[in-house]
Amino acid sequence: MKVSRLTRYGLRTVALVYLFVLLIVPVGTIFYRSFEHGIVQFWEWITTPAAISALQLSLLIVVIVVPLNVIFGVITALALARGRFPGKGLLQAVVDLPFAVSPVVAGVALILLWGYGGWFGGIESLGFRIIFGFPGLVLATLFVTLPFVAREVEPVLREIGTEQEEAAATLGASSWQVFWRVTLPAIRWGLTYGIVLTVARALGEYGAVTMVSSNFPGVSQTLTLLVNSRYTDDYNEFGAYAAATLLMFVAILVLVAMSLIERRAKSRLAEASESTSGEVEIVEPELTPPHGPESVDAKQIVHSHAHPKEGE
Repeated sequence: MKVSRLTRYGLRTVALVYLFVLLIVPVGTIFYRSFEHGIVQFWEWITTPAAISALQLSLLIVVIVVPLNVIFGVITALALARGRFPGKGLLQAVVDLPFAVSPVVAGVALILLWGYGGWFGGIESLGFRIIFGFPGLVLATLFVTLPFVAREVEPVLREIGTEQEEAAATLGASSWQVFWRVTLPAIRWGLTYGIVLTVARALGEYGAVTMVSSNFPGVSQTLTLLVNSRYTDDYNEFGAYAAATLLMFVAILVLVAMSLIERRAKSRLAEASESTSGEVEIVEPELTPPHGPESVDAKQIVHSHAHPKEGE
């Protein structure tokens, strides 16, 4: 379908205006208000003990949640893409459940399960606090970030098929070797994108963690909870903007690091493919008869073999 130049420019303008109003203006406003009183004041707001503790807690949650979701997501994606078993549709629905359920509802469900008087509330009598402690934050973040890796890896597995895996198994590779040398390199881009989404959601999650957190600084207060606490409880508007800017900086650094890793991996893959697909030039030796009185022409040799003399 051909579209006129005026229509193309109009659609581009609408898209740019939409992004400008919904993304650039709010983010730019936060940046402006954060540095309105100068960089020194901004630095003081983000280096308070509460801010440093919230940052460390948020990063620690990411360090725990991402590997667990990678393991669960890859296993689940393999089961959904490769397996045939009863209840596969139910597993599909369970994986998509965090997309449909509100994070606040997930937090309430965790309180009913792990809180005082809940199904597993007896664990607190052993001195191991789940709700309103650090384990509750990890569980809430695990729930809301559960589908990202699985949903990014599963379509890649369906697209690559099983031919290469079956060929590797036929050549004698074990199941672990097939996964490590064939499957994992094939899904690395989908896995990388799933990790990026998981990190971004884990850093910015608020609804679920606010239900299971005591919101005490240094105990169970993440960066998102610090932003809300400064804005609503302390009436520290500029401090809340500074904490929000710090959260954006961390997210941007994570995305840049992931992009650099992906670019480096692509360059290495390109170099490896170029080195293995280089053309090998085959030089055919020329048949040059020796010079001198005893030299024999190649055409005469062929002719003598094709038409032997009489009597031979």
